[in-house]
Amino acid sequence: MTFNIYQQMFDRDGMPFEKKASQYQDQLLQLFEQSPEGQALRDAGIDGNWTSLLLDFGINYLSVTPPQMAPHHLREILFDLFPRKVSTSADEAPHIIREFQLFWQFLQREFHLENAAACLSMLDEKVVSNLKREMSNPANFGMAKSFVMMGIERGFDLGSEEGIHEWMVNYNAELAAGSGQRIPLPGEESATVQQFRSWLTHRTTSSKRKRNRRRK
Repeated sequence: MTFNIYQQMFDRDGMPFEKKASQYQDQLLQLFEQSPEGQALRDAGIDGNWTSLLLDFGINYLSVTPPQMAPHHLREILFDLFPRKVSTSADEAPHIIREFQLFWQFLQREFHLENAAACLSMLDEKVVSNLKREMSNPANFGMAKSFVMMGIERGFDLGSEEGIHEWMVNYNAELAAGSGQRIPLPGEESATVQQFRSWLTHRTTSSKRKRNRRRK
């Protein structure tokens, strides 16, 4: 069955139909992974799942799918949402931009999207340096990301659930003892744990989806 990249994904209030949006993302990502551009991405050794985040942020935060994206949407994703929400080293900026370039080249070739050229034109070396600067600035971090980055700096392995749990227990114990560095919050202390658990759930779900696509 031919994939319809233009399918309607939102209700009248701009909220995504959750099941339909999930299927849309999985199908489009699978097509990208099977494409020549996806092969070029693997050949370059890039495996950051950045395109999945691009689609997720576009749909769930900006209410747009790729045919509706404009350069200003990409700028918001790269310079607002990525620095605030994505817990990774700023040194990943070149890989993020390269993956986005290949994804938009795929969209341009496969679906002849009229907006692809404009989106590609802003994904240049200047964007790489700007993204690296924004992602390295702690002032841009959201609560969950601040929590994650602090754990990484402290030497906890946040690539495993055991390491994540160990860091959460350690962080709360230090706060209770009055010796820990508290992450600035607009609400109560428990909001940190809630935000972090939400981040962990999203992270685990995204990883499982990616593994499942590769088994097909």
